[in-house]
Amino acid sequence: MKKMARVMGVENPQSGKDFIDALDRLLASVGCADLKMSDYGITREELKLWPARIHEVLGGDITADPLPMTDEDYLGIYERSFK
Repeated sequence: MKKMARVMGVENPQSGKDFIDALDRLLASVGCADLKMSDYGITREELKLWPARIHEVLGGDITADPLPMTDEDYLGIYERSFK
């Protein structure tokens, strides 16, 4: 994440939080900071289908993730992101 922060213009990133902060600034600068899934018709119930899509889109290969994650882990991320 420090490498991604550097690519986004952070001169001396100290942690992954520097990337998150840079990403938040980028989203705000292009008017996307307040986007909500619900504004686009996505329902909380629909989120339950999304973990399976990870396997479809990636062909079942999720080995690029630095930390092994289960479908429940992915669903938790989607649910915490839902607005």
